[in-house]
Amino acid sequence: MNHNQAIELERIVRSVYDCDRGGMGGYIDADNFSFNPFDAALIALAPLWKNDPDRQVENFLYKWDHIIRAEVSPSDDSVESYIVELERIVHDLGGASLC
Repeated sequence: MNHNQAIELERIVRSVYDCDRGGMGGYIDADNFSFNPFDAALIALAPLWKNDPDRQVENFLYKWDHIIRAEVSPSDDSVESYIVELERIVHDLGGASLC
């Protein structure tokens, strides 16, 4: 994962919580997501999963847990797909107005 991708993850998560960089005790930060990209999904989707009758969140987390956490260094294409899907789900569930 490159730092620009981590910045994209930070932007998505910040949009859910409407917070500054380093929110939630420093976890909402590109530096954290560079090393722990799955944290972005867990943090962003936590407040949204109850409003998900189609189980998009659970399916997304199951799929990407195996890809992002299992690979030592996920490919840029995998990471880009992960970011696009995360942003779409956050938007679909009303978690961000600007996503």
